[in-house]
Amino acid sequence: MPGMGIESYKLGVKGEEAACRYLEQKGFQIIERNFHSQQGEIDLIGRDQQYLVFIEVKAYSFRSLTSPLYAVRKSKRDSIIHAARSYLYQKKLRAPLCRFDVIAIYRKISGQTVIDHIKNAFGV
Repeated sequence: MPGMGIESYKLGVKGEEAACRYLEQKGFQIIERNFHSQQGEIDLIGRDQQYLVFIEVKAYSFRSLTSPLYAVRKSKRDSIIHAARSYLYQKKLRAPLCRFDVIAIYRKISGQTVIDHIKNAFGV
């Protein structure tokens, strides 16, 4: 991953693994990981009941002072939305119910890992 240090990359991979386990425990079916298009990348794509869910995963060493939503800036949201459109087009999916979620994974000072799942994070 260009511009990303090896430690950040490892943290991201571990975060995506933890997010997959968490989502599967919640009844999600993970369909695809790390979907790439010219428009951008989507970390995870899954099904949650009737929804096709595009998921951005943010992994932190420790709790950030700001909400994970602030880490997903407008340009990143736009990139994910464009990539989602590309995914729907490539898979020939017509007007499914879609949702954009953000999962933040971080460690408390005590060492406990916390997962925050923000459903419909983009409000679209």
